[in-house]
Formats: sequence, structure tokens, C-alpha cells
Amino acid sequence: MRFAIIGTGGIGGYLAAKLVAAGADVAVLARGAHLTAIRDRGLTLRDGEETITVRPTVATDDGGELGTADVAVFAVKGQDLAAAIETARPAVGAQTLALPFLNGVEAHSMLADAFGADRALIGIAHISALIVGPGLIRKASPFADFHVGGLDGRQDAPRVKAIIAALRAAGVNAPDRNDVRVDLWQKFAFLTALSGTTAAARVNIGTVRETPELWALYRQLAEETAAVARARGVALAEDAVGKAIYLGERLPAEVRASLAHDLAAGKRLEIDWLSGAVARLGREAGVEMSSNATVAALLAPWREGGGA
Repeated sequence: MRFAIIGTGGIGGYLAAKLVAAGADVAVLARGAHLTAIRDRGLTLRDGEETITVRPTVATDDGGELGTADVAVFAVKGQDLAAAIETARPAVGAQTLALPFLNGVEAHSMLADAFGADRALIGIAHISALIVGPGLIRKASPFADFHVGGLDGRQDAPRVKAIIAALRAAGVNAPDRNDVRVDLWQKFAFLTALSGTTAAARVNIGTVRETPELWALYRQLAEETAAVARARGVALAEDAVGKAIYLGERLPAEVRASLAHDLAAGKRLEIDWLSGAVARLGREAGVEMSSNATVAALLAPWREGGGA
């Protein structure tokens, strides 16, 4: 099975390193000094006490050099997905499956629009990994789970099963799931709450928990997201909001969402894919989303970068 990794940041770099180390044929799309380092020295992954360095079959910034893949993995920021789709078109052949691992709940729909509903999958990554230097990825979380399924939420299609098998063969945890659509929205309820509070208030999760007004906002953001999911027919469990709160209670106090880190660094923001998406999808479903809409409005001036 041949993989094209579109975006070799934390998530894409982790997957690329694991797959190449297991003998898979992998082409990666990267930029700048990161690409130069991968070409010159290889791609290095630090995972706890283990460090591996691999050389992908192809490392390029030109989609035309990727070659046709069996699976095109999109691991970019939400605001970069539309451009990534166009860059990756040469790698997406008649039988290529498009698998997204990025924040939000709309990537699979964009891939279906671009390549066909029969070629798009749902992917959910539960991992914290980041570029810590050119050509160097560090896995920062003790966990690394990748859920893969079809647009119907199921995992029993032969080609989906083949992808899961390839990930497992590379030492990537790809668990059996009943409905990945539920997993997608469960993560989204947690992520909108974490990103909305830590970014809009410019604080860490410890301060959110210690501030009654912010902790109430955290809950409200999760509740609104869960309400949108249910309005769209996703069978979230009754305790979906409770699960998001449970996760927020147990995060180390210093944790901030990637949205908050991007804001502080002056980078472009995924806000239109997070709270902005909840507000937009809520309006379409006729559900009141005032808290997410407020968070999106507060961060809108920096959606194209510039810091705060």
C-alpha cells in the first residue's frame, strides 16, 4: 500500500515515520527548512525514549512529484485544506482514498466534494505531536490513537480494513470503533471547549478550571457542539458533554489548545473550523449557538494571523 502524506507536521510526520520504519512506500509533502532537512538527513521521530530516523520514498513540495497513492493522508490545518486538495490532486488517482487527520468535522465532506463520496474517509487523530526542529518530530502525548472509517461511520469496507491493518502493522494504534462519526463529534465537543476558552481568554486550562465564568463557558461550548451534532443526526451518547468535561478536568494545568498557541505565535487561526463551524452549522440546523458564535467573533480579527 502506497501512502502520500500531505502535510508533514506533527501528525503527518508521526504517521510517515512509523509507516516508513515498517517498510511502507511513503511520499511526503513538506516545505522550507523542514523539507530540506528530510531530504538531507531523513525524517526523525522522538517517541518517548525511542528515536527513529527514516527516509521517505519521496520528499517534495511539489504535488506533481508525489506519484499516485493508494491512500492520500491530509494532515494540514483546516484553513489550509482547500489549497492542499489542489496541491495533492496529482497523487489522487482513480482508486486513491482520501483520509483526513485534522481538526474540525468538515474535512471529509470537502474531500468527498473534491474526489467523490466513494473515495473520502473519516479520520480522527488523538495525539499531541509537533515539529521541534527541521526534520524532527516529537510525540508529546502518552497516547496516539487513529480512528479510521467510511462516511457511514463503519469500518467493515475491505479498503478501510486494509488501511487499518497497514497502520497496525506499523505500530500505530488504530482501534475498532462502532461509529467513527460519533468519535469525530465527541472529540469536537472537547476541542471547541478547550480551544474556545484557552484561546479567547489567552490562558491555560488550569486557569479556565479555576475561573468559574470560564469553566461555565467551557461547558456551554461543549453543550452547544453536542446539540449541533444531534441536530445533524449524530448519535452522541447522553454523557458526551460529561466526557468533554472529564477530559478538561484531567489535563495538566499548563495545557493550551493549538489554537491558543497559534494565536500567541501570530499564525493563521483555525477558528472558522472550530467554534466558527459550530456557529455556522448550528444556524443551518436551527440551533442556538451564541457562545461559540461569540468566541468566533472575538478571534475573527486574527484569523489571518498577526497575534493578539
